[in-house]
Parts: sequence; C-alpha cells; structure tokens
Amino acid sequence: MADRKSNRRKKIENPISEGIATETNLQVPKEEKRKLYPASIVSINWDALNTKRKVSEELKLEISELYLDIQKKPSAHIERLKQLIEEYPDIQIFSGYLLMAYILEEDEKAGEIAKSLYNKYPDYMFGKIGFIESAIHNQDLDSIPNFLDNKFDYKELFPQRGAFHIVEILLFYFSIGRYYAFKNQPDLAKNYLKEIKSIDEEQVLLKKLQSDIDKGAGVKFYQKVLRKFKSKES
Repeated sequence: MADRKSNRRKKIENPISEGIATETNLQVPKEEKRKLYPASIVSINWDALNTKRKVSEELKLEISELYLDIQKKPSAHIERLKQLIEEYPDIQIFSGYLLMAYILEEDEKAGEIAKSLYNKYPDYMFGKIGFIESAIHNQDLDSIPNFLDNKFDYKELFPQRGAFHIVEILLFYFSIGRYYAFKNQPDLAKNYLKEIKSIDEEQVLLKKLQSDIDKGAGVKFYQKVLRKFKSKES
C-alpha cells in the first residue's frame, strides 16, 4: 500500500512550486483590489497552498497523506480535519478536504460545509467550489453560470495566478462536472471526468462523478419516456 501512495503522488506531482512568504499575519488572506496581469505559465502542484504562513515539511506531508487517506475512509478523518481547520484557518485546503470527505460520504452536511467554504473564501478557488456545491445541494443550478460569469475554466477565473494546488483543480473539475451532469449534459460532464483522470486516474471522485452522470442520464431518459407516453395518451 505504501508503494501505491508513493507512486500516485509521484505521478501527479509537479516540481514547479510557488514561493512561500514568511510574514506572521496568519489571518485568512484578502484579495487586494489591484491591476492584474495574466500569468504566462500555470502549474498544478502540491505546494500552492495560498497562504503567507511558512508551511513546515511535516505539515506538507500530512496534507499529501490526507489526500490519499480521505479517499479510503472519509469519515475517519473528519475530526482531524476540523482540528486542522481550527489550528490553521489560513490554509484553505483543509476546508476543501472536509467538503470532499462529506461529499464522498454522501452526508447531508456537505451542503452546509460548502456554504461555509464559500462564506470563508468567496474570492478564492475553494470559495468558488463551495458556491457550486452549495447550489447543487440546493438544486439551484441556474445560479452557477452567472456566479462564474460563464467561466468554466480555472485559468479564466483566476488569470493572475501562476500556480494551483492539485486538490483545488480536482475539486473544481468535479464540481463543474456535477453541474453539467445534473443539467443533463453528460457529454460536457464527461469532459471534466477526463480532466480528473488525466491528473489522477485512481481518484475516487471519478466514481462519484460517473454516478452523478448516470443519474442525470437516467432522469433525462425517464423524462423522455414520460413525454412519449403522455403524447400517446393525448
């Protein structure tokens, strides 16, 4: 099992990492209003934690291990994630992991966690993911395109960023894929399924998204049969 963990991380790890500043202000960062320029090179890696904190190697290791452990048994790590969120409120990935755990458990609390994620980080990637998942939970799909300004590509949403954490991108692809699945647009949803697979072909979110695509297709088929049946009656 240890070999699998090492190989999976090695496969999706990108050696390009963003710098980490050493300021001591550890509050949740706020986006400054300034002129932004598109990043010429964008990397997806393990180190883009979007915090001013100097993250220890030990904590980085726990973050990477949680990525795999949550997929094996999500519920077993919920309490630890809550502790980490309280201890490191500026490290957004722990809240992202918590949402991921509840989604994989198909727990009703996922909607509440998603809303909290958006409220905490409205201008950041995890905040966008939180809004999308909250809208899906509340069956408010039509609010999503407007919220995203019809930008379904992370590089369009954040053109100034040069690096993203792997989990940010996986959850973003997953959430957008679910949006299209429940909008009965399986072909578009499958595009995001492929994107997830290109990063981590063993990611358990693949099964969850495929299940949602199948559900959406099933609803569409049922509606089609129902319309045909009603037309025959009339």
